[in-house]
Amino acid sequence: MTSRTPAALTATAVLLAVTACGQSPESPSDPVDGLAAWAADTLPIPAEGGFSMAGSTGADGSRATGSTSDVEPGWYAVTMACAATDPGTGTQRSSGQIRLSGEHGAYGEGECGGSPVTTTLRFGTSEDAMPETVTVAAEADGHELFWGVSASPTTAPE
Repeated sequence: MTSRTPAALTATAVLLAVTACGQSPESPSDPVDGLAAWAADTLPIPAEGGFSMAGSTGADGSRATGSTSDVEPGWYAVTMACAATDPGTGTQRSSGQIRLSGEHGAYGEGECGGSPVTTTLRFGTSEDAMPETVTVAAEADGHELFWGVSASPTTAPE
């Protein structure tokens, strides 16, 4: 798993549809380098007080998770993305799913069928809520999948 500075997050449920183009694990570069390059090209760099994490499922598609702790309550601009690592993975096969959850429940999920999606979420039931651990889970069926989430503190939507 690739991770950037952990920080703040807690929220309301939201449905996200996500994806991006990935790099083939057959490429001459190390798969970890492929993940780092994909994440750098796909996810925004989080602002101070935000976080970012990325990882991949196994080559057979398994489930993969990552988490960050001490996420402060408040509003965040959250970008979620996932993509098959093999560009040959056609639309006939499910490209996978990604889920964002925390101690207060599910905060977002979606299929990896479109571009990365950014939305505004409130993490924590109030500004006085305790920091929590936020978890990302990704699943693919029969192929490797890169996944990533980036969150930056923001203001409440109008």
